[in-house]
Amino acid sequence: MPELLIVGGGYAGVWAAMAAARRAQDTDSGDELNIRLLSKDAYLTHRPRLYERNPQDMRTPLPPVLGPIGVDLALGEAKSIDPAARRVRATGADGGDREYQYDGLILAAGSVLRRPPMEIINAQTWSVDDHAAAVALDQHLAARMAIPEIDADADGDTVVIIGAGFTGVELATEMRGRLAEHGGAARAGRARVILLDAAPTISEDLGPGPRPHILQALQAAQVEVRLNTMVRRIEGDQLSLSDGGGITSATVIFTTGARANSLAAGLGLDTDPSGRLFVDENLSVKGLANIHAAGDIAHALTEPGTDSSHVALMSCQHAMPMGKAAGYNAASVLLNLASRPYEQARYVTCVDLGPWGAVFSTGWERQVELIKAEAKARKQFVMTEVIYPPMNDRAAILEAGALA
Repeated sequence: MPELLIVGGGYAGVWAAMAAARRAQDTDSGDELNIRLLSKDAYLTHRPRLYERNPQDMRTPLPPVLGPIGVDLALGEAKSIDPAARRVRATGADGGDREYQYDGLILAAGSVLRRPPMEIINAQTWSVDDHAAAVALDQHLAARMAIPEIDADADGDTVVIIGAGFTGVELATEMRGRLAEHGGAARAGRARVILLDAAPTISEDLGPGPRPHILQALQAAQVEVRLNTMVRRIEGDQLSLSDGGGITSATVIFTTGARANSLAAGLGLDTDPSGRLFVDENLSVKGLANIHAAGDIAHALTEPGTDSSHVALMSCQHAMPMGKAAGYNAASVLLNLASRPYEQARYVTCVDLGPWGAVFSTGWERQVELIKAEAKARKQFVMTEVIYPPMNDRAAILEAGALA
């Protein structure tokens, strides 16, 4: 019986598992495919929500999603892939070595924080890159707010966020609410929140359409924005900046973008500047047989073969449909069925901007459609419903894995 192995328990991997199970069910060979998902833990972490309060709650258990559709969950972290032997080596949850054979493989191992080069000496920094990091940051904020203000050093309530992209903006505008959760609104209102970026404009990748609204929201949230500024060195709580200035802060958070999981580089193939593997229209990795890739680890075109195509972004908006296409196609190859090209013409952005609201735009030109409360309601719908898979309902889970 063919073995389909999916590496990664994020959006791409989970939706790939649902789609592969759905594809197998839709054929007369529904019982002729074993599907296993290898994940570092037993949860789907809702990474786009980790800038929010209570990040410890931002995950969904995987067994109620995978169990009803017959997908085996294996806990461990993939360390290397041997395409010739069709074998994945992993470190199990108990720390021991594991090997997984496969007939078909889907790489959905995601991405990790891209840290800029700088000297860091005797300093602890933070991120919201994964569940553990986000929870650690929240615990740190609670500990800082637990120090009586009269006993805290002069810059004890200064928060520095390095990276003014999508995540940096969302975290900055939410930060006073995060501080108020632990220290009260009055103290949170007196804190300094500083957003730094080496770029000359805020949220450069989001384009000019949403920018005036983002700047208005940052001003309303009393966020100090410092552009054309790089951090050269962090020693203790002292930040040395490229303009010769400095900042004192015990809370330095990196939101400096992502790079693909190192499994991609380990295959010895060409990758794009973010370390992503090049895939064809069916999300099959170019240069390797029986391996598909989806999500942050895959360099895929949203409308292959057209002049309007773009490279899918490192976001759940692209990871979920890519995962479904990869699951469908990987299962199809193993069951000797026809594949379907991945395509995703629709693209939207919705940036949460704290108490101010949000900004919702459509298309790659990012035409603003909604702002403030209306956009906030759209964002909350996506973050609390759309990105959550069904649980404990086989029919609903398989339906969620169906291609459009």
